[in-house]
Amino acid sequence: MLWQQITHPFHLIRDSAGDRRALFALVLGFLLFALTGCTAAAPDLPFVGPKPTPTPPYRTVTALLPDEPVNQRIRQYDRERIDLLVDIRVEAAYSAQLRAALESESPPDLVVVDSFAFPDLAEAGLLLPAGNRLDPADDFHPVLADAFVWEGQRYCLPREARSLALVYNRAQFEKAALQPPRTWDEMRAAAAAITDLNIGSFGLILAPDLSRWLPFFYQAGAVDGQGRVDFASPAATATIDFPLTTFRENFAGQPAESNSSWAGEVMGKGKGGMAYEGNWIVPYLAAEFPDFAYGVAPLPSGPGGRGTVAFTSCYGVPARSAHPDDAFALTNWLTSPEMQAAWPGDGSQMPARLSLRDQWLAAFPHLAPFLTGLDEARVWQFPPGSSRLLESFNRGMVALLNADVEAVDFLAQMQHTAEGIRD
Repeated sequence: MLWQQITHPFHLIRDSAGDRRALFALVLGFLLFALTGCTAAAPDLPFVGPKPTPTPPYRTVTALLPDEPVNQRIRQYDRERIDLLVDIRVEAAYSAQLRAALESESPPDLVVVDSFAFPDLAEAGLLLPAGNRLDPADDFHPVLADAFVWEGQRYCLPREARSLALVYNRAQFEKAALQPPRTWDEMRAAAAAITDLNIGSFGLILAPDLSRWLPFFYQAGAVDGQGRVDFASPAATATIDFPLTTFRENFAGQPAESNSSWAGEVMGKGKGGMAYEGNWIVPYLAAEFPDFAYGVAPLPSGPGGRGTVAFTSCYGVPARSAHPDDAFALTNWLTSPEMQAAWPGDGSQMPARLSLRDQWLAAFPHLAPFLTGLDEARVWQFPPGSSRLLESFNRGMVALLNADVEAVDFLAQMQHTAEGIRD
């Protein structure tokens, strides 16, 4: 685990005598530099001009975070506060270590919580309800904001958004004179038209993962108002039958069949015509396959209409935080319009705030289906204990695609697993 102490102008004041001597040497060097009349650019100094007088005692807020560029925003917040220090603990295996950190004797004050993990952590009492310490949620997309409400209490505000859309190979579509499919039937026809088994290229690439198959359940009408899948329903059978038939006819394939780890890699290699993927694919293709031309379209509709999956996360405050008020103040700053407007320039994140939609669309018009898809999306979230459902589905889907199990048995097992979680 890597501990990173955020640079603060006043850390030197409270350090050892050696550090004070270093500070004196630095200031003296700067004065000599100024007196020489040298015209070269000034060095990057901890502070220039009158030094504010900090007010002791300092309060230290500890943030446990995944390694990501947004951490620099917390550094900015720390520099602007002379009464507060923010220690960032960056954890490479973040998801695996989060719960243990929350259950420890000295939990952090701020953590990142994704929508899938939130119900389990909230039910276990490991997160602190915000009460009146959060800004109003009115400007946040409701499908995202509601993901962090548990038993009528709001815990945090969404910090970003991602969603699934149809990513397609523009060259293959243009060669076949195809438009992006709007329905399941059109998608199957397009997959058949652009499949080329001579070069091992499938029309549709679909990973055996619930997050990629869940839209089919939505589009078939197999999900109730609480987001629960009824695996025993005729709609669930239709959900499985359509893509499974496309696989059986060799118009669809898994990433592993193209010696790839995920659909984005398959697409970049030119071995896939379409994929259900999120906007995280954009920076990946730009970095790994810069010459690959792709298009983005809404996911096709099924017999139950349209639907997609949204992904989001928030800055949560652990239940036993030593400085909850400071942590919530930092959360409000990080989810403010100004901070959310400073999105990455690669299109990998979308703002959770409604007031920023037009600005983001103007910056990334070719990625519009990812953002507009939020209006017909359900958040990637299930009741507590649903990690078992996810693991069971993914294992079972591999067996199903390999023809090691029949669809009816697969669905029966999934229904049994789902009912066990609800009980």
